Amino acid sequence: MTTGTAPRVLLATACLAALLGGVGVLSGAVPVTSVAPPVAAPAPPAVSVAAAPELLAAGEPATVLAVADPVTIDVRLEGGRTLRVRALGVQPPERCYADQALQFARKTLAGKAVTLTGDGRSDKFSRALAWVSLPQDDYAVLAAEAGTVRAYSADAPPERMPAVRAAEDRAEQARRGLWLSPCEQ
Repeated sequence: MTTGTAPRVLLATACLAALLGGVGVLSGAVPVTSVAPPVAAPAPPAVSVAAAPELLAAGEPATVLAVADPVTIDVRLEGGRTLRVRALGVQPPERCYADQALQFARKTLAGKAVTLTGDGRSDKFSRALAWVSLPQDDYAVLAAEAGTVRAYSADAPPERMPAVRAAEDRAEQARRGLWLSPCEQ
């Protein structure tokens, strides 16, 4: 036998034995003894990275540790817990101007103190949904004004969206960022 043949023969023999054993049980030739019930898979842990975004409801101070994309940040809350957050009020560009949008987000947010305001919800990616505010302004307003994102009202507090839309309008009128001709949609 060549190398690799022996394991194949053993595997084939084991499969044949299992098949024949099953035929014997089904035909009644082999008595069936009690079989232990299948063991259920362990339940997933009750706590995940974004399991307690309810802490953000009142406006939680945090420090931005990393910027994953123009709307996703990793933060450290005052108690030391880390959390992945989806900034509300804006939607990043998909292709055109995506690199510049990420650079703007990193320059504006990385290492900065922010205040997160959420309502206890998270998205399908387990990111806590929160409004991200810097001491000088809301991130959504700053990013829309720079033309790096578009206003996006899904899940956002309605009372905050007029400022984001106005900032987006100013960027479009000034033809800033993604509102430049090759990006215009």
